[in-house]
Amino acid sequence: MTLGTNAGQVVDALMTPVFGVLVDKYAKKKVWHVVGSVMVTLSFPLIFGSFVRNPNSGLTMFVYVLSIILFQTGWAAVQISHLSMIPALTSSSALRAELTALRYSAQVGAAVIVFVVTWIVLPSSFIDGVRLGPIDRFRFRNIAVVITLLGVVASILFHAFLNARLLEAYTGRNGGSSSKATTPSNVEAAAISPVEGAGLFTSAAQTSIGPPQQRRKSSIQTNVLATVAMLYVASRLFITLATVYLPLYIEEVDEGGRQALATVPLVSYCASFATAMLIKYINRSCGAKLCYLLGAVIGVVAALVVEIAGSHVAILYVVAVLIGAASSITMVTALSITAELIGPRTESSAMVYSVVTFLDKVITGLVVILIEKLRCFDKLLCPHYNRDTLAAVCAASMALGLVTLLLVARCKSN
Repeated sequence: MTLGTNAGQVVDALMTPVFGVLVDKYAKKKVWHVVGSVMVTLSFPLIFGSFVRNPNSGLTMFVYVLSIILFQTGWAAVQISHLSMIPALTSSSALRAELTALRYSAQVGAAVIVFVVTWIVLPSSFIDGVRLGPIDRFRFRNIAVVITLLGVVASILFHAFLNARLLEAYTGRNGGSSSKATTPSNVEAAAISPVEGAGLFTSAAQTSIGPPQQRRKSSIQTNVLATVAMLYVASRLFITLATVYLPLYIEEVDEGGRQALATVPLVSYCASFATAMLIKYINRSCGAKLCYLLGAVIGVVAALVVEIAGSHVAILYVVAVLIGAASSITMVTALSITAELIGPRTESSAMVYSVVTFLDKVITGLVVILIEKLRCFDKLLCPHYNRDTLAAVCAASMALGLVTLLLVARCKSN
């Protein structure tokens, strides 16, 4: 299992920039989304399906590792192609932020559906303390099959209702890979058109600057991209580490029983979903950067509540709501700032998103490994390890986000 999981993480990280190039340069975004969706559909049930008779055979391990590699490859294709559709659909920064919020809401909604399906399929006796064993593997197969079928239906509806010409039209006006050859008149029109949120990634054809200035501009673009990427990394660190350590913290405080292990994360997802639906109003009133600042402050407050507010069951749900709200605000805002960075030059959107998500996967993976290497197993020496770890990772990731936000504001002012 460890071999397959590690192989999948490596493949996911490596394939992300690969699809950044492929989605920008070859075929259409919807085509790559279909390719990735097919790979995910074929591989996900095999990971949890227990379709091979002998679970200890070499064939089982081969199928398991191959399925994970195929799934992570398909996931990278789906993620990058889907994210890159947002800048291609509109030039408005406000609409891009709204689309990003809707996308995140759907992502959180999918997580809630997984909770509900798992609750329905798993035996009710599990809640009363009966542990699951190998004999219950068919239940996880059923969960995987149901979730996959729901995903297939969602993908079909997505492609049925999204007009491909909408993607090609805006991308074509800005010199994207799906457009015809760029002519001088097209370049001139793109250069003088009042496109909202013009980003840093303008091509050399649109400017009359010489090689030295172009090299300096390229260096600035790289620095800004790296800074925005770290803003996204901070948000992903907060979400990933909170997801990992919140259940461990609940188990450690031993409040609310086994029911809290299911209901507290569910409350966090619901809070995240509700916040994502409200982000467009917050963003319109105070802007993307102040919106991220608000989310980071909520994340720091969540860390303080975890550390000093005690272990009453009501505190668990307060922490869940704060973590859900902070996760939603910072993640949506970080992706919205990334869309602002892309601006009208949507032919490079997939590469920008692939760089951002690649750094997230590498850094987040290394942080999780480091934390687990430093784990304290002596309960007498560190009786509140999971509580302290949850508070520390939430505060540290949001502190990283705040520092990066200052750097982003400085880059924009310069």
